[in-house]
Amino acid sequence: MTFQTKNIHSDAYLAAIILIAMSIPLSKFAMSVGEFLLLGLWLLSGFRFSIAKRFYKSKGLLAGTYYFFGYLFKLIYHNIPEKFQEFFRNRAAVVLASVWVLHLSGLFNTSDFHYAFKDLRVKLPLLLFPVIFATIPKVNYSSFKKLAYFYVAAVFAGTVIGFVIYLKGSYYDIREISPFISSIRFGLNITFAFFITVWFFLQDKSIKRKFKILFLFLTLWFLYILIIMESITSITAILLIALGFFVRFIFISRNIYLKIVFLFLLIAVPATMVIYVTQTVKHATTAPPLRSKTLDKYTAKGNPYIFDTVPPMIEDGKYVGAYLCYKEMKEEWNKRSKYDFDGKGASGQEIKPTLIRYLTSKNLRKDAEGVKSLSEKDIRLIENGVANYNYVAHPGLHTRILKIIKGYETYKSTGDPSGSSIMQRLEYLKATFHLIKKNFWFGVGTGDLEDAFYREFDRMHSKLKKGFRFHAHNQYLAIFVAMGVFGFLYFIFALIYPVVVAKGYKDYFFMVFYFIMIISMFSDDTLETQAGATLFGFFISFLLLGKERGNA
Repeated sequence: MTFQTKNIHSDAYLAAIILIAMSIPLSKFAMSVGEFLLLGLWLLSGFRFSIAKRFYKSKGLLAGTYYFFGYLFKLIYHNIPEKFQEFFRNRAAVVLASVWVLHLSGLFNTSDFHYAFKDLRVKLPLLLFPVIFATIPKVNYSSFKKLAYFYVAAVFAGTVIGFVIYLKGSYYDIREISPFISSIRFGLNITFAFFITVWFFLQDKSIKRKFKILFLFLTLWFLYILIIMESITSITAILLIALGFFVRFIFISRNIYLKIVFLFLLIAVPATMVIYVTQTVKHATTAPPLRSKTLDKYTAKGNPYIFDTVPPMIEDGKYVGAYLCYKEMKEEWNKRSKYDFDGKGASGQEIKPTLIRYLTSKNLRKDAEGVKSLSEKDIRLIENGVANYNYVAHPGLHTRILKIIKGYETYKSTGDPSGSSIMQRLEYLKATFHLIKKNFWFGVGTGDLEDAFYREFDRMHSKLKKGFRFHAHNQYLAIFVAMGVFGFLYFIFALIYPVVVAKGYKDYFFMVFYFIMIISMFSDDTLETQAGATLFGFFISFLLLGKERGNA
């Protein structure tokens, strides 16, 4: 059963599916509208306008309306049992949907039902889409291409809007260039769109050359945006999936020269990344020696400099404690900002160390002249807690590594992981393993996950600020904490079994999306937000259950 037989209802199905796909990277509201529209079409399968028109024509307005609603009720009454019978015959769909049921079972071991019901509502796409896509006609490749084009266009539109924000520089954190959904989920959308355009560029022979050039541009564009966004999860997913394809080509290719090329890439790509990271870390943490004979001892105003370089604190290869004159910095800063030099800024971060690090990153001396050299934009950035010029001016992998280094140094010296997402994740993992140890068999329950983490952070005397106290940031471990070992093992089973029984491994689009999700769940609670649950539930279900197997 496919969409090859054209009728209004099948076209409406496809339109609703496309609407949902386009809304995932752009609009939470449109996600919900699309889901309700798809559910309505599913409930009213078999609806015919000719029948509805006949009621009004023969019965008049009032009676016709009565018979019309009776007709709708009859459709729903017959469709629900028929479709659920069909759903329960589809083992892959049942197991996929059971992930939501697993969270429902967590109600038996919870005390916070308000949070539990909110969590179940957020995760409804995990139930909705397997049920619907298992019981409606499958989309053929031609219809899938339409959906893919619209989805890629929506992702591209989101990246263009983000890029405009980036060019304007009207942000304090690079994650703000994802204005519609979280940057992590948007990065996952971009990653999937990247692999879609790779396929259309390399494999789809029906696409004309001029459009192939367009898909090549989109492929490079998406990769560029991911680098700007400092999306480590997405870039890691692309690298790992690409390496997987290299291994596959080495085994299946009969051309010895191609085998050598892919073997070279298999070695060269990770080696290049290791060398790049190593060199970046070395440059960022090593400063040239200071020679006292060549150093200026006084500022332009005649005040003495302080050289506080023991132990050395280095910012992007430069000494933070070199050429310090607190008196001049304070006087000049207080002339230019409403936030006191010895106080805190708009973000709650202390102004003094933030200003010193920022001046260092711009290779300016920490005196009156250095502060005068700052633009009004620089002043606003410092007030909002941006401690390094490169964080906003030059986002990318290099800057991401700088943030990780500085976060580690701060955590090592103060024990506070709040300033780095990587260090925060380490704190989350500590709390997670403590909770797993205490609740190994049955977990803490669906509704008590958040409270359990808050209590554990307090018990650990964690210095993590309250605004950064989140869950495990690892979907597998989050399931373990909430559901215990049996729930965790079932979740792993539910991720693997449907792929095997429905032979999803034969479809390129399903497999790249599947691995994007599997990889993302190691570093993020992918299913804990509407955008993440909808992204996962929609594409896993659609590509596995709602699309004809094969790619052409």
